[in-house]
Parts: sequence; structure tokens; C-alpha cells
Amino acid sequence: MKKQNADIVKTKFSIEHQYEDALVYLTLEELITALNCLDGVQATLEHQISDYALDLVHDLLDDETPQIVRTFWFSKGMADFYLCVDGRGLIRLVDDEMPEQLLDQVLGALMHETGN
Repeated sequence: MKKQNADIVKTKFSIEHQYEDALVYLTLEELITALNCLDGVQATLEHQISDYALDLVHDLLDDETPQIVRTFWFSKGMADFYLCVDGRGLIRLVDDEMPEQLLDQVLGALMHETGN
């Protein structure tokens, strides 16, 4: 994604997500479980990926599923790439322009996280 477009999207979603809306769709236990899973995924990505910067993460509520989805924004140089993972640890969306090297590292880190 072009840096200018990525900066606009990141700014829009950089406000801390309020989870009250999620409690309309999820129980408190489901919400806590999802956030714990996403925190584990985030820690793994931060630890395993060193040649791209993890600049921003933000959580959204997918009320159709319903599920909390965390977007991870990586950058290298003037390019930004995003990846969305849901509260079960499943990849929901990958930036079309994400380099194969970064995607391989993400998949390897997630495989390591789940113990597969």
C-alpha cells in the first residue's frame, strides 16, 4: 500500500478501540479469550519479525461473524502492509501487495505460536 494511503488509514484507526460494542455480540469470556489470543499473536509477530517494523495494531469488531479482528501494520522503507487476524488466530485478510518474504515470516511465526 502506498505510504500516503496507509498513513490515512492508520490515523483513522489509531484511536483506542472501545470494547463495549463487542459485548453486544460476545460474552465477556469470549471477548477476553479473543483478546488474549490476539495479544499472543502480537507478541509472537513482534518477537519473530525483525526486518519489518510493526508500526501499529488496532482492533475492530466484525459484527457479522461476530469476532474481534486485529489489524497489524508493518512497514519497511516507504511501504506499508497490513494483515488482519481474528480472535481465534485465523488470518482474515492480507494486503494484496504484501511481499512474499513478510508473508512467509508471518505464517512461520503463527505456526510457531500454535505449536504446529
